[in-house]
Amino acid sequence: MHINRKFLIKHLLVPIVSGGVWGFILALVFNSATILSWKSISRQMLYSILLTFLFWKGNEAIIRYFNKKYSWIKDSRKLITRHLIFTSLYSLSVIFLFYLYIWFLVMHRKTFAGFFPNFNVGFYICISITAIAMLISYTYYFFKYWKKAVLSEEQLKRESLSLQYESLKNQVNPHFLFNSLNVLTSLIEKDKDASIKYVKQLSDVFRYVLDQNGRELVPITTELKFIESYRFLQQIRFGTNFKIQININDKDFQIVPLALQILIENAVKHNEISLENPLTIKIYDDEGFLYVSNNLQLRSNIPDSNHIGLKTLDFQYEFLSGKKMEVIHNHSHFVVKFPKLKP
Repeated sequence: MHINRKFLIKHLLVPIVSGGVWGFILALVFNSATILSWKSISRQMLYSILLTFLFWKGNEAIIRYFNKKYSWIKDSRKLITRHLIFTSLYSLSVIFLFYLYIWFLVMHRKTFAGFFPNFNVGFYICISITAIAMLISYTYYFFKYWKKAVLSEEQLKRESLSLQYESLKNQVNPHFLFNSLNVLTSLIEKDKDASIKYVKQLSDVFRYVLDQNGRELVPITTELKFIESYRFLQQIRFGTNFKIQININDKDFQIVPLALQILIENAVKHNEISLENPLTIKIYDDEGFLYVSNNLQLRSNIPDSNHIGLKTLDFQYEFLSGKKMEVIHNHSHFVVKFPKLKP
């Protein structure tokens, strides 16, 4: 079995050595009358090692728990407050329980008479040592997780730009332009007013994609307004064979920009759309989640895809909400479920 040397040093050797050193120092200072008693010194060192393990690992677990729950960048004040409150309460509880053990089980006392005066000095010493250890540990974790949060924020920005680029690329690729120009040409010949509206909606689509540069979130109402322009373009192209059904009751939440368009574009790209096989995309909400669903009728010549849109969306939602986007794929439907993000 392979043993991680670095892990053993960090989680076993360091607490033992540091606890033993503190115990030895305390034994010399407060037990000078029995300085030559190895039994007294070893017992003091053993207690110190045990307390060091409890303080170290317990406070480390508390810090890690709140680091996962809150962001160093967005919730720094809330995070620091919870760290201080819960680590202090935990440390005081450990010290108090330790002295109860000494008082009743080692010293064989029957009542609390004299308990607090007897441990008064030792209590303050333990608190001081704990405060120093917590300060060192807290400083380490502060810089560690702060650096991690900054790097994650930068990665989010890169992923957001990647998503916007992917969406823009979908709109300006030769196939999209070719299809759009073909539709526009046929409209100009048949209906001048409709062709003017088509050009306006097409320009709205491009404008929205370009305007989202650098934004993490947009209101769902803004995204749905953009989807109306995008739906108009696709319905001119596919007619009644293409439908988008929107049923959202709660509109007080936000969404990653272009998320809906990316999912709709994927559905159009991968599925057959014809009179015999119409494509229906449903956008709806339920219990804190937003769903985008489409019926599956996969094309025989599906173009190659690296799924960068879905991967980027998944990363953004996990970063912003702490919850992963869920993809439900069966023989009849393709469903993407992601959490609503409150302002």
